[in-house]
Amino acid sequence: MFSNAQKGLVRGLIYTIQFDPDPVDGVDRVLAVVVDRHAMGATREDFAGAVNAALSSDEPLAPLIPQPHSESVIRAYLTELQRRLADEPTQKG
Repeated sequence: MFSNAQKGLVRGLIYTIQFDPDPVDGVDRVLAVVVDRHAMGATREDFAGAVNAALSSDEPLAPLIPQPHSESVIRAYLTELQRRLADEPTQKG
């Protein structure tokens, strides 16, 4: 299930790259300024769970916030973010 709380976290992840020509290029920045700084009071695990739930959902993700990217671009971005969240160790601090 893709909960309202998880949608809020995904909105924050999309907001950060909404104007990037290729959102996948913004993954490093999102990890540094959103995930590792515990934006919205969320842990890395919270973000990973939200991304996993979003990608498992049939719900359209691109319309979560007004932005110009297609559903496939947003899903590709979230897929790369999911991969990086799984591959990288939790940051301290």
